[in-house]
Amino acid sequence: MTGTGVKAPALNWAYCTNGFSGHRLHEALAILSELGYTGAAITLDHGHLDPYAPGLTAEVNRIAGLLDRLGLNAVIETGGRYTLDPRRKHHPTLISEDAERRVGFLSQAMRIAADLGAPVVHLWSGVMPEETA
Repeated sequence: MTGTGVKAPALNWAYCTNGFSGHRLHEALAILSELGYTGAAITLDHGHLDPYAPGLTAEVNRIAGLLDRLGLNAVIETGGRYTLDPRRKHHPTLISEDAERRVGFLSQAMRIAADLGAPVVHLWSGVMPEETA
Protein backbone atom coordinates (compact mmCIF):
# COMPACT_ATOMS: atom_id res chain seq x y z
CA MET A 1 0.00 0.00 0.00
CA THR A 2 1.11 3.52 -0.67
CA GLY A 3 0.48 6.41 1.69
CA THR A 4 -2.71 7.16 -0.24
CA GLY A 5 -4.22 3.74 0.45
CA VAL A 6 -3.78 2.71 -3.19
CA LYS A 7 -2.05 -0.61 -3.71
CA ALA A 8 1.24 -0.17 -5.58
CA PRO A 9 1.56 -2.24 -8.77
CA ALA A 10 3.69 -5.36 -8.56
CA LEU A 11 7.27 -5.00 -9.73
CA ASN A 12 7.90 -6.73 -13.04
CA TRP A 13 11.45 -8.08 -13.29
CA ALA A 14 12.70 -8.24 -16.87
CA TYR A 15 16.11 -9.42 -18.02
CA CYS A 16 17.71 -8.16 -21.24
CA THR A 17 18.25 -10.84 -23.84
CA ASN A 18 21.67 -9.29 -24.65
CA GLY A 19 22.86 -11.40 -21.72
CA PHE A 20 21.87 -14.50 -23.69
CA SER A 21 23.60 -13.66 -26.97
CA GLY A 22 24.87 -17.25 -27.21
CA HIS A 23 21.34 -18.67 -27.03
CA ARG A 24 18.44 -18.80 -29.46
CA LEU A 25 15.71 -16.39 -28.40
CA HIS A 26 13.18 -19.11 -27.57
CA GLU A 27 15.76 -20.81 -25.34
CA ALA A 28 16.63 -17.55 -23.56
CA LEU A 29 12.95 -16.80 -22.93
CA ALA A 30 12.34 -20.29 -21.53
CA ILE A 31 15.32 -19.95 -19.17
CA LEU A 32 14.16 -16.52 -17.98
CA SER A 33 10.73 -17.94 -17.23
CA GLU A 34 12.27 -20.89 -15.35
CA LEU A 35 14.38 -18.45 -13.31
CA GLY A 36 11.25 -16.61 -12.21
CA TYR A 37 11.52 -13.48 -14.30
CA THR A 38 8.17 -12.00 -15.31
CA GLY A 39 9.52 -10.10 -18.29
CA ALA A 40 12.12 -10.10 -21.02
CA ALA A 41 13.74 -7.08 -22.62
CA ILE A 42 14.16 -8.35 -26.16
CA THR A 43 17.05 -6.76 -28.03
CA LEU A 44 16.29 -5.99 -31.65
CA ASP A 45 19.35 -7.31 -33.42
CA HIS A 46 20.38 -9.97 -35.90
CA GLY A 47 20.96 -12.46 -33.06
CA HIS A 48 17.50 -12.58 -31.49
CA LEU A 49 14.85 -10.55 -33.23
CA ASP A 50 16.10 -9.01 -36.45
CA PRO A 51 13.90 -6.00 -37.21
CA TYR A 52 14.79 -6.22 -40.92
CA ALA A 53 14.52 -9.98 -41.47
CA PRO A 54 12.22 -11.43 -44.10
CA GLY A 55 9.17 -12.93 -42.41
CA LEU A 56 9.34 -10.50 -39.49
CA THR A 57 5.57 -10.44 -38.98
CA ALA A 58 5.39 -14.22 -38.60
CA GLU A 59 8.38 -14.19 -36.24
CA VAL A 60 6.85 -11.47 -34.06
CA ASN A 61 3.60 -13.44 -33.91
CA ARG A 62 5.51 -16.60 -32.94
CA ILE A 63 7.38 -14.74 -30.18
CA ALA A 64 4.15 -13.15 -28.91
CA GLY A 65 2.64 -16.62 -28.55
CA LEU A 66 5.75 -17.92 -26.80
CA LEU A 67 5.79 -14.99 -24.36
CA ASP A 68 2.13 -15.67 -23.58
CA ARG A 69 2.73 -19.40 -22.98
CA LEU A 70 5.71 -18.62 -20.72
CA GLY A 71 3.85 -15.91 -18.81
CA LEU A 72 6.41 -13.26 -19.73
CA ASN A 73 5.82 -9.58 -20.42
CA ALA A 74 7.98 -7.95 -23.07
CA VAL A 75 10.08 -4.82 -23.31
CA ILE A 76 11.74 -3.89 -26.58
CA GLU A 77 15.38 -2.89 -26.29
CA THR A 78 17.13 -0.99 -29.09
CA GLY A 79 20.78 -1.11 -28.01
CA GLY A 80 21.91 -3.78 -30.46
CA ARG A 81 25.58 -3.16 -31.16
CA TYR A 82 25.88 -3.67 -34.94
CA THR A 83 22.22 -3.65 -35.95
CA LEU A 84 22.49 -0.67 -38.29
CA ASP A 85 26.15 -0.75 -39.32
CA PRO A 86 28.17 -3.99 -39.37
CA ARG A 87 31.45 -2.07 -39.11
CA ARG A 88 30.72 0.55 -36.46
CA LYS A 89 29.21 -0.31 -33.10
CA HIS A 90 26.01 1.62 -32.24
CA HIS A 91 26.17 3.63 -35.44
CA PRO A 92 24.51 5.70 -36.78
CA THR A 93 23.40 7.76 -33.79
CA LEU A 94 20.68 10.37 -33.54
CA ILE A 95 23.33 13.06 -34.08
CA SER A 96 25.11 11.39 -37.00
CA GLU A 97 24.82 12.73 -40.53
CA ASP A 98 22.75 9.67 -41.42
CA ALA A 99 20.57 9.87 -38.29
CA GLU A 100 17.46 9.02 -40.33
CA ARG A 101 18.54 5.36 -40.24
CA ARG A 102 18.47 5.44 -36.42
CA VAL A 103 15.10 7.22 -36.46
CA GLY A 104 13.71 4.58 -38.84
CA PHE A 105 15.03 1.81 -36.60
CA LEU A 106 13.42 3.36 -33.51
CA SER A 107 10.14 3.70 -35.41
CA GLN A 108 10.36 0.03 -36.41
CA ALA A 109 10.97 -0.83 -32.74
CA MET A 110 7.75 0.96 -31.79
CA ARG A 111 5.79 -1.06 -34.36
CA ILE A 112 7.30 -4.34 -33.15
CA ALA A 113 6.52 -3.40 -29.54
CA ALA A 114 2.91 -2.69 -30.46
CA ASP A 115 2.63 -6.05 -32.23
CA LEU A 116 4.10 -7.86 -29.20
CA GLY A 117 1.97 -5.93 -26.74
CA ALA A 118 5.14 -4.58 -25.12
CA PRO A 119 4.29 -1.46 -23.09
CA VAL A 120 7.91 -0.26 -22.90
CA VAL A 121 10.53 0.52 -25.56
CA HIS A 122 14.03 1.34 -24.41
CA LEU A 123 15.25 3.95 -26.91
CA TRP A 124 19.01 3.87 -27.43
CA SER A 125 20.22 6.94 -29.30
CA GLY A 126 23.72 5.60 -29.88
CA VAL A 127 26.99 7.04 -28.63
CA MET A 128 28.44 10.39 -29.63
CA PRO A 129 30.89 9.90 -32.49
CA GLU A 130 34.47 10.82 -31.56
CA GLU A 131 34.65 13.42 -34.33
CA THR A 132 31.61 15.28 -32.93
CA ALA A 133 32.34 18.38 -30.84
